Amino acid sequence: MKHWLVHATNTDGIVEELLVAAETELAAAGQARARGLTPIGIRVSTKQTAKKIRGAAAAATRLARELSASIGAGLTVERALQSLEKFAENSLSGRVARDLLVEIRAGNSLSQSFAQMPDIFPPPFAQIAEAGEASGSLAHSLADLADWREQRQKFESEMRGSLLYPVILLIFSALAVIGLLLFVVPRFEQIFIDMGSEPPAFAGMVFASSRGLTLWLPIIGGIIAAVVLALSIWLRRPGARLSMYRRAHHLPVFGPIMRAFLAARFNRVLAVLLQNGLSTAPAFRLAAAGLADLYAKQQLQAALVEVRRGGSLPEQIINANILPPLATEILRIGEETGDIAPAAKRLADLYEGRLERGTKLVVRLAEPLLIGFVGLVVGAIVLSILLALVSINEIGF
Repeated sequence: MKHWLVHATNTDGIVEELLVAAETELAAAGQARARGLTPIGIRVSTKQTAKKIRGAAAAATRLARELSASIGAGLTVERALQSLEKFAENSLSGRVARDLLVEIRAGNSLSQSFAQMPDIFPPPFAQIAEAGEASGSLAHSLADLADWREQRQKFESEMRGSLLYPVILLIFSALAVIGLLLFVVPRFEQIFIDMGSEPPAFAGMVFASSRGLTLWLPIIGGIIAAVVLALSIWLRRPGARLSMYRRAHHLPVFGPIMRAFLAARFNRVLAVLLQNGLSTAPAFRLAAAGLADLYAKQQLQAALVEVRRGGSLPEQIINANILPPLATEILRIGEETGDIAPAAKRLADLYEGRLERGTKLVVRLAEPLLIGFVGLVVGAIVLSILLALVSINEIGF
């Protein structure tokens, strides 16, 4: 589904700009007319990423949970959103519910409304809601979606908490080392210069490092700023992000980690879609469409094209070379036995568990290693200064 930038006039003749999601330009124009607007210009949106809204992830998960409960109790989507808007009026959830209600009253389905608001409801919200609407189990689909999102947010929160101390330690340690080299060490070096004597070899190395940092720090900062600016400009070019994902997949260490993340995300969404009544091919299509990895999405969509021509789905996924070998083999066996939904769920649990344990292990190892490394660096600088002081006393005698 493409995103279209629609320029349209309202009943007062004022031009408005809309960002809508639709398959075709005609469908995008129809969405504008459904809102009482007259389209005067339509083009494909060039926006690559959705804007970040503080608290959007938590608000989206909460709305999915509350919509699931309300729809499961027998309310229509419109009535459920009216209730949510009423009881959460001044919060972000209330504002989002109000915007969704406008979309629903304009004739859009809930999945289409999610797709209209990618800054709040990123993939796979729209895809899972579409599966629930198609199978008549929207409440169950939203509950599964909320379960997955809550589990993911809990994991991410734990990881952020675990990484907070090492990151703060790294920042302040780097500032301390830079401060020592820029402001303390040069004072001791100046003493030797004034005395016209050579410092000890170890102290001389630290003095040289201080001079090098003083000379190169502005240059290094400029290079980093230039690289960041060039990268941001390059990423705005068409196809740049696709190229970036493609190259990342073939990196020696980072590539397998990306595939593990991809397997966890893809199989979790696939399991939710299949458990809510979708057949295999549509579920694969929606699960692939919900991926943020553009290269993986392209490869899986190409695999589905071959499937429609008569190819075997597991074989095409193997040929796409996107998922880890174990994942493709288990999916192949699951299709042969007719239990592909449980197979996808087990794979998601497997890779999510591996990633969680691996991340926690890396954090636990990084903390003492970082403390030890910083201690060695600071200790070496202090030791060089002490050696310099001792040598000054010897010179004085």
